[in-house]
Amino acid sequence: MSDYQDAQSLDLPLLPSELFWMVLDHLGPRDIVRCRRVSRLWNEAFGDPSSLMPLLKKLFPQASEIRDLYSGHGLLENSTNNEWRSLFDRVALRYHHLSRGKPKSIQRLNLCDEFGISGEREWFQVQPWDIHASHLMQRVDLPFSESFWSYDGGLLVYPSADHACLVLMDLESDRKFMVPFIITGKVIRRVRLQRLVLVVEWAEPKAFHWLNDSDGVHRHFASSFDVSKTSSGWSITFRNEWKIMFLGHPLSERDRFYSTHSQTHYAIYIWQPNRSLYTADDDAPIESLSVWDISKPSSYRPSLDPTGRLRVEEEDTGPSIVSRFGFRELGFYSVRQRGLPGIQWLNITEDNQSIEIYENLCTGPVDRFVGPAEWTSQVQMTSIPVNGYGPCWRQNIDLVLPPYRGNGSLQASPLTLQVCDEPWYTIISESSDEKAQVGFCLHLSQATWPFDLKASLSIRTPSSAITLKNSDIFELTGKGKICGTERYLLGENGNRELVIYRFDR
Repeated sequence: MSDYQDAQSLDLPLLPSELFWMVLDHLGPRDIVRCRRVSRLWNEAFGDPSSLMPLLKKLFPQASEIRDLYSGHGLLENSTNNEWRSLFDRVALRYHHLSRGKPKSIQRLNLCDEFGISGEREWFQVQPWDIHASHLMQRVDLPFSESFWSYDGGLLVYPSADHACLVLMDLESDRKFMVPFIITGKVIRRVRLQRLVLVVEWAEPKAFHWLNDSDGVHRHFASSFDVSKTSSGWSITFRNEWKIMFLGHPLSERDRFYSTHSQTHYAIYIWQPNRSLYTADDDAPIESLSVWDISKPSSYRPSLDPTGRLRVEEEDTGPSIVSRFGFRELGFYSVRQRGLPGIQWLNITEDNQSIEIYENLCTGPVDRFVGPAEWTSQVQMTSIPVNGYGPCWRQNIDLVLPPYRGNGSLQASPLTLQVCDEPWYTIISESSDEKAQVGFCLHLSQATWPFDLKASLSIRTPSSAITLKNSDIFELTGKGKICGTERYLLGENGNRELVIYRFDR
């Protein structure tokens, strides 16, 4: 036997299967892909489905494609070698980019300017508080302005500058669908997609009443849309419209409102400074909480009927107020915020019977500057019946909410504290793909807080963890809000661009 034949017989792919598997067990996904370049024999061995199938389940057990395999919705046993190889390469490449924190591609979506073509303001977000009870010394260290895009379950709604309208984008297919909502002639205050219901809160551009020389009252409305899956993509259908404030609301930096919704109900909390000439009590703002039933479709639009004469009470089945709580009722339930707000999360329960008000309260010293190690907090939850009748439930709960850093924090889910090693008070925004066990965390540094407020990004997967400096991810930090899954990560930069880091393509 020649020396060439001896060398060929000892080639790695020709080893007994047990020995070959011992070698595979010490190789990473990237090494396995690179081994295919050695020769045709290696290419076949390291692309063999009998090797790739167990490796996929071992290396990436939580990846969406592998979960589909376990559930019987993925590739079948009789799939071709190329299909298995393509699957392995796709998943391995995605987690390679996640482990490095480097996207395979970056997609940028231009967002509408605050002022439209006519020069009139079309986008004016609700302004953030500059003091909040969740902070040491009460002063918010990093108040971000609110974003006008909303993400929920793989669907993104954003104001597209290229299309001059609100657009619904399916991030899985990249397909875009126009939201049937006219922007012109309105001032958009907030956009929220939640539970497959899109709610747009907006105001009339012209004031109909003036409180003083600088503050005019504008009628505010909300429009809701049903988002549903169809055979051709997604359908966005107008459901109804309602006036969210009886007396209107100034377009100012001092007047604030916060809301949430379910598929059938909408709740809004209003906080306004006291402008009365007969009191100088800054600790007595005007507060109210209203809950609406928005479950039934209606073609009646109150924005087109300022006097209300066209509405026929017996025929209209549109949105109606279920309950309204003034400052006295809020005080009775111990959720009146006064001059030092602590409210940070509004939630309507799944059965639509209660509204939950979460308050994030700093329990450390508030009368002097202390080290961050003394920064402790307590989350209190008060559950009030939606119909306004019945006992409330107030309790301290074992949840951790990030400190309030702008209105994006008002819809932040409780922290898992599993993505980064920084303490809770440094976290700005956290997003996780629970099924894939992939998490993203935008946070400050404990070592430099509060002197250096540049954000870093931590990414954690079942097999890797990395923290990126601000210089590497500054494009995602413009609004202090990130959303993502194992396939992509969303954020906004300071140039009115929505940035999508793609890890899969």
